[in-house]
Parts: sequence; C-alpha cells; structure tokens
Amino acid sequence: MESTDADRAVVERAVVVGGGHMGSVIAGRLAEELPGAGVTVVEPSPDRAAALRGNQRLRVEESYRPEPGDVVVLALPPTALDSFVSGLPADALHDATVVSIMAGVRLETLAARLGTPRVLRAMPNLAAEVGQSMTMLCPGPGAGDDELAGAEKVLSAIGEVLVPPDESFLDAGTALVGSGPALVAYVAKGFTDYAEQAGFDAAGSLRLTCQVLRGTADLLEAGNTGPEELYGRASTPGGTTEQGIARLGEHRVQDAVRDALEKTAARSRELAD
Repeated sequence: MESTDADRAVVERAVVVGGGHMGSVIAGRLAEELPGAGVTVVEPSPDRAAALRGNQRLRVEESYRPEPGDVVVLALPPTALDSFVSGLPADALHDATVVSIMAGVRLETLAARLGTPRVLRAMPNLAAEVGQSMTMLCPGPGAGDDELAGAEKVLSAIGEVLVPPDESFLDAGTALVGSGPALVAYVAKGFTDYAEQAGFDAAGSLRLTCQVLRGTADLLEAGNTGPEELYGRASTPGGTTEQGIARLGEHRVQDAVRDALEKTAARSRELAD
C-alpha cells in the first residue's frame, strides 16, 4: 500500500546519523528538497565531517544532541549501532522518529537497542543520488500514522516510497530495490557492449542504452500494462524483435533474473540478526 499523508507532515529537523555515501546523499537531497527543515548530519570522522561542511545548508556535529520531534535516519553500518547507542544520553530518542536504513537489522532489534518503539526500517537504493530511489519503508508496531508520514516526507526527498504490508517483504525488497540498480546495470552492459561492437562510441552507446531503459520504464508505467504484454506487442511474427526474444528464451534469461533476485533475498535473510 502507499500512504498519502507525507505531504501534510511537518518535519522540523531531520538528523542523518552517518555521513558515509548513502548518508551524505540523503542529507544533501534533504537540504535541497526540504529547505524549511533543519538538516543535521552526525559524523565523528574529521575528514568526512570536513567534506560535509562544504554544503552550507547542512549542520554537521560529532555526536547526536536530541531535539523534540526529530526524524532521525540511521545510515550506519550495522556493526556501528551499539557504539552509537552507548554514546546516547538516557531517553535521547524518546521523542524522535527513527528510520533505519541499516541492512538486516530487524524492527524488534531496533526498538530494543534504541529504547523507543517509534522505529521504521527503510531500504533505499543508489538512484537516491539523482532523486530517483525506489525506497521501501516499513513501520514498526509502535510507529503510528504521524511517524510514518514524517518518515515518508524525509525519504521522498530521494525518490518514491512504497510501504509494504509488513516487514517480511523487506528481504525481497532488498533484492528488488537495494540490489536492483546493480542487476539492471549488469544487463545494461550487454547493450553498451553490443553498441560499441556495432561501431558506436562509448558515449553514444551509453546514451542509447539509457534512453531505451528510460523509455521502456515510462511505457510500462504510462500504459499500465505488464512487461509480457509490452514485449509481445513489439514482437511481430517473423520480425527482428521476435528473433531477439526467442534467443533470450533459449538462454532462460527470465529464470536467471528470478534466481539472482532469490539468491539476493536469501542472503538478506542470512545477514539479518
């Protein structure tokens, strides 16, 4: 299901804990998309903190100092969670909404370690860099409508947000969403390799491939049709596309994609605590 309350949510301050790659991307997008909200990044590393201070719209701190109504995004490695918690004052997160993008850390574990039931899990992807992430967001049982709306508002700064029925969907979400860009890019390399083999230069090959992918995605979304109907419609009997589809079928490409996604989801389940 998708929530529609995010537009009405008010976020006074968003705090991103962890100024690594995804944390800095989220913070930067928040500063652009939510100019009315204060955006703070908590980053103890002097080098990373110095780089983040290059963005004048960000406030950078070495440790988290809570303020009422904070929406806190935990962009830490899972192994750093205990260290973060040990440095918090008592009840520091009591009034906060906490959104974790840490892979494999379940809602029950988050609530227990953070000392608050107002926790949510999210799975964004690399397309956050260009504001096109597909982010899955799952609220814990102690997070109400207000917490969900606030979390959605924050994550909408990096792209679209989908709320699945429950947490069990996040392992599949890790495969589809988290690993999706890498898997699609792997397939896209077949297009760019062929284009270069056919004589196009690298820039032209990439441009062709990107527009084909972009246009196909727009067709699927605008037409409200499934992929099978789209490639079936394009496959004239005896024509060129039919030959290509048949060859992909011989190589069982769809089976390979499903298997890759399942292996990714299985690994997500293994890594979960």
